[in-house]
Amino acid sequence: MSAIDYRRLPFWTRPDLTPYLIHLTRARRGRSGFENLVNILRGGVVRGSTTQTGFIKGSIPAACFMDVPFHALKSVCTPENAERYEPYGVVVSKRTAYERGARPVLYLSGTEQRRLDVPRDQLWRVVKLEVSEEGWVSWLHEREWRCPHEFRLPKRFVAAIVRSLTEVGHLQEMLEDDEDFKSLPKCILPLEVICQGLPKPLEQSQ
Repeated sequence: MSAIDYRRLPFWTRPDLTPYLIHLTRARRGRSGFENLVNILRGGVVRGSTTQTGFIKGSIPAACFMDVPFHALKSVCTPENAERYEPYGVVVSKRTAYERGARPVLYLSGTEQRRLDVPRDQLWRVVKLEVSEEGWVSWLHEREWRCPHEFRLPKRFVAAIVRSLTEVGHLQEMLEDDEDFKSLPKCILPLEVICQGLPKPLEQSQ
């Protein structure tokens, strides 16, 4: 099969596909989701999750991305999902992600993983998919890509994601006033606008 120009691939024309990958962060270790996004930009790197999180197999950490259109983030960034995702993160092109080592994950059952004899140094790519009479173990909806160890952002990359227009202004001011940022977004996207509204965090809705 001959190669296809990147711009002619169907994710530029179909609403269910996207040419981008999204990494979302959240509040953790005493820092808010916004603060953790700022740390990613300062360091220029998305750190890999480890086996201790319960989501990565094997001993090699992996930085995780979602292959979902922007409008679908309204269903991802909900109060119920706040322990995993908040509306803060980075957007990179699939081309950049691929060139820097990111790959689509392998959705496999435990039996398939053993039968295929997936090498231990590739277990970071495996996500469990089990279907039985008892129910499903499935993360197919995330269309996940992973990069082993960590993902080094380009000095200039597609976009940063924040919740609100107010936070767009805050981040812009920080990026303009501080020279210590190793990676800079070409634009800052407020998900409340892109998604035409987002559910309020639980502490605000109570």
